[in-house]
Amino acid sequence: MCIRDSTNRISIGFIDNESKNPTGITLSFIKGINNDSIIESFSGNELKLPLMVNSNETKYILEQNEVKDTLIIFHQTNHLYLNRSCGFKSNFLIKSKTEIIKESGWIREISIVQDSIFNEEKTNIFIHY
Repeated sequence: MCIRDSTNRISIGFIDNESKNPTGITLSFIKGINNDSIIESFSGNELKLPLMVNSNETKYILEQNEVKDTLIIFHQTNHLYLNRSCGFKSNFLIKSKTEIIKESGWIREISIVQDSIFNEEKTNIFIHY
């Protein structure tokens, strides 16, 4: 019997572009493009978002202070069979062409620090703002 969903999410940390230190952030809106993920507001140091298992890219609109940027995460999906009752688990490998599309631009850059997503304990990418 499976107790929890075993597919891992991407962990996103935030870095203040001026101080170069990890810091918390408040986002007013997060919406997945081509999926049902909507988060009305977020405040914290680390954001965990699901990646699409049936595609090689996942897109999110991130809004801070009424300014929207689109984060496009390119990834490879590896499915691992667990057992008959749990089915499959999906692990991911983040590709280096992960990017942002700026409307006005609150995101300055993205850095990938851990390209493999096999658990949710380590930060995978940092958004510099």
